[in-house]
Amino acid sequence: MIDRISKQKLNIILLIDASKSMQGKRIKQVDEAINDIKSYLKELQVENSNVDFYLTLIPFATESSFYKDEESIFIDKFVYNGIKCGGYSNLHLAYKNLGEILKKESKGGIMPDFGGAAPIILLLSDGHPTGNDYKKALEEIINIPWFKVALRYGIAIELNDERTIKVLRDFVGSNGDVISCYNSSMLKDIIKIIVLTASKVRSTSLNIDPGLHVTQNVLAQQQIAEALNETESWDW
Repeated sequence: MIDRISKQKLNIILLIDASKSMQGKRIKQVDEAINDIKSYLKELQVENSNVDFYLTLIPFATESSFYKDEESIFIDKFVYNGIKCGGYSNLHLAYKNLGEILKKESKGGIMPDFGGAAPIILLLSDGHPTGNDYKKALEEIINIPWFKVALRYGIAIELNDERTIKVLRDFVGSNGDVISCYNSSMLKDIIKIIVLTASKVRSTSLNIDPGLHVTQNVLAQQQIAEALNETESWDW
């Protein structure tokens, strides 16, 4: 009898500011990036026998819910029709949703009970969250094991606000970086570089030893930094 190694899930999670200020060019860039990511991950899925790629989108505005009410969508079944913007920026609601899915599957989340690949999480925002509830919401998820080992990136979109940068830095911690996108026309490329580079690192160096997640995160950060630095078309 041939031994079969079950595929591991690699969850890519995007928390997307969908408040009124994101309307127009900014959300269009996000839409284009998501469609490009979908196409690339489908190709990578065919080439990779060790991992299944899953996407989770958590838009947040006055309210926050999972895209199409799906907590995690297998990349081959992912259909994207864009995100509508409007309202306030209630980041704490997105954090609450994130905390729910980062639980183990046996407790109602999407993460494996044993072993598995640490998720890749991006937070995109173009302004300061509404109110201060986001602080308490972050405190409630910061010690969740899968959050602690996740590769996390914050993207600041066309802003020069230290308060907002601090929000992103608090989210990222030491497991990633905050990238300032001063021109929204570059947003699509920045999102793609982070997600695609990190996904490739994750899928080619999978392991079930939680202690090695840190090594993977460092490797992914190095390669992402190199890819961003090597891109000569930035129009800052």
